[in-house]
Order: sequence, then structure tokens, then C-alpha cells
Amino acid sequence: MWMKLCGLVCIFASCVLSGLEMEHRLKQRWMFLWEMKETLRLLEKDMTWHRTPLPDALISAAQVCKTPLGPMLVCCAGQIEARSGRSFGEIWRECARGELPAGLLSDVQMQSVLDTEKALCNTDTELQKTHLKKQEQHFENLCAAAQEEWREKGMLYRRLSAAAGAAAVILLL
Repeated sequence: MWMKLCGLVCIFASCVLSGLEMEHRLKQRWMFLWEMKETLRLLEKDMTWHRTPLPDALISAAQVCKTPLGPMLVCCAGQIEARSGRSFGEIWRECARGELPAGLLSDVQMQSVLDTEKALCNTDTELQKTHLKKQEQHFENLCAAAQEEWREKGMLYRRLSAAAGAAAVILLL
């Protein structure tokens, strides 16, 4: 009797926790996109107003990051300073694909992160400022969509996982 009860509790708890994990992934996605938007704002200020070199601006921005964006920026700054002979776009793409966890972003969101290199690596200050503003606005839109998805689907994941756990427990009784 007690073994069966313990098994039922474990089954129910695992169902609920799987729903919470799915919700957590959606929240991480939203947090990453929000942080990317804020990082672009910070990079724009550092690079266009303060004339900070790109590697130093990336490290400065990485220090305030709490998502996987921070290690990606540090990786990119390190690769630039190593002067490997590769273009900034190649370094940015390699660091983005290497440092960001698989499944964190959708394909469209990941492509937006990869496209950011065009805004960061520009010799004309005014053009760079314009590109950074466009990317910032684009990430603002992605962030709003991800937040809405987190709110809607997160609640759905929690409720469905609890219902699935309850159904599994009832079936096993």
C-alpha cells in the first residue's frame, strides 16, 4: 500500500515538474531576448558615444549579463583580441552557436542574434548607430512576443502537466 502511494506521488510530482521545466525554458527565452535588447542599448552607448573598442564594449556588456549571452560576449571578445585572422561575422556566429544552449531560441530568434553582427561591425558611426537602433527595436518586438508566449503557454504547460499527472494517478489506482 505504502509503496503504491509513494509511486503515485512520484509520478504526479514528475508530471508537474516537467510542466514547470517547460515553462522555465520559455521564461529563459524571454529573459535572453530582453537582455539582448538591453545589451544592444549598452553597446550603442559605449561604441558610439564613448568610442570604446568592440572587445572592451563586449566585455563591459558581458559583466551585467545573467543569461548565456554573457559567456557568448566574452567568447567573442576573446576571439577578437586573439587576432585569429577571421572576420568579426565568423567569430560572432561561432561564439553564438558554441555558447548558446541548444533549444534556447527558435530558428528566427537565433537568426536575429546572428544578424546582429552586421550592426556591431560597422566603421561608420552614424550607420552603426542606426543599425543598432533597428536591431534593438527588432529585439524589442521579439521580446514582447516571447513574453506573451511565456505567459500563455507557461500557464498551459503547468495546468496540462498537473492534469496529466492526476490522470496517470487515477489510472494507476
